[in-house]
Amino acid sequence: MVSLKSFLAVFNALFLACLFACDLGAKPLQKIERISEAAREIFSVSDFILKSKSGEKYKIFIARQKNVARYDRVVFMVDANAQVAMLLNSYAKIYANGAKQNAKAVPKLSKTVLIVGIGYDSPLAYDTKRRTRDLTPAASGEEYANGGGAGEFYDFVKDELFPLVEKKYSTAKSDKIYFGHSFGGLFGIYALLRDDGIFDEFFIASPSLWWGESQLIRDALDEGKLRSNLKAKFIMLVAGSSEMRKGKTDKAGILKVADLAEILKTKGLSCEFRLYEGASHGEVIPLALQDLALFTQR
Repeated sequence: MVSLKSFLAVFNALFLACLFACDLGAKPLQKIERISEAAREIFSVSDFILKSKSGEKYKIFIARQKNVARYDRVVFMVDANAQVAMLLNSYAKIYANGAKQNAKAVPKLSKTVLIVGIGYDSPLAYDTKRRTRDLTPAASGEEYANGGGAGEFYDFVKDELFPLVEKKYSTAKSDKIYFGHSFGGLFGIYALLRDDGIFDEFFIASPSLWWGESQLIRDALDEGKLRSNLKAKFIMLVAGSSEMRKGKTDKAGILKVADLAEILKTKGLSCEFRLYEGASHGEVIPLALQDLALFTQR
C-alpha cells in the first residue's frame, strides 16, 4: 500500500511537471537550434554587430542563397538569434524534398532569397528585456512600462539597416517580407500601420494583441489608419488554437488574431488567416517558419 507521504510526493512532482510543460508551451525556449549542413549547402551565413545612431548594438544575421546574382525576395525578421537557424533548416527540408523528386537535376528554390535577421549580441535565444523594449509600442499602465520603443526601433530598421542592405546586396527591386512572432508580430502590425512601404508583405505570427489591451488596433480604427490603400500588398496572419495566456489574452475586449484578420479583410486589405490546431504560443514558431519558407517561394 502506498503511503500518503509517497502519494503526495508523486502528485506534487507531476503537478510541477505539468506547470513546467504548460509554461514551455506558452513561452519560446532559450535554446538556439544548430544550422544544419543541408542548410549551409544552400546559404552562406554570416553576422556582424551594427550600432544604431542611438547607441544600441544589434547583431545582424545575413543568409545569402549561394550562386545567385540577384534576390527575388528579402526576408527581414526579428528574434534572429533563435529563429534564423530554424528558418534556414526549413528551407533545407524543402530543398531535400526537391532532390528526392528529381534526383538527376540539382534542385533549386524557385525564388531566390536573402535573409536578414535582427538580433542581439547575447548568448540568449531571446533577450526578453531588449525585445520587449524594441518590439512594443508605447502603452499606458505599469504592466507596459518596460516597452514602448517600437518607434525608435522602426526608425533604425528603416533609416539605418535598410540602406545598408540595399547598398551591399542590390535589393532595391527585391520584394521585402517582414516576419515576426509574438512581440515580433505586434511590431509587424506597428510597421504595417506606419505605412512607409518599406515592406511589401507581412507574415505575422501570434501577435501579442493583449499589449496595451489592443489599443494599437483600436486607435488605428479610430484614426482611419486601417484602409484599403495601405501600401502592403499582402498580410499573412497565423496563430495557434491553444494560445490562451491567463491575465493577458483572456482579458475582456482583447482582440484575437482571427478578429484582426476579419478587420483587415473588411477594410479591403489582401489578407489570409491560418490557425494551427492544438498549437500553443511557443509551438507556433516552427510551424510559422516552415510556412514562411513556403510563402517566399509562391
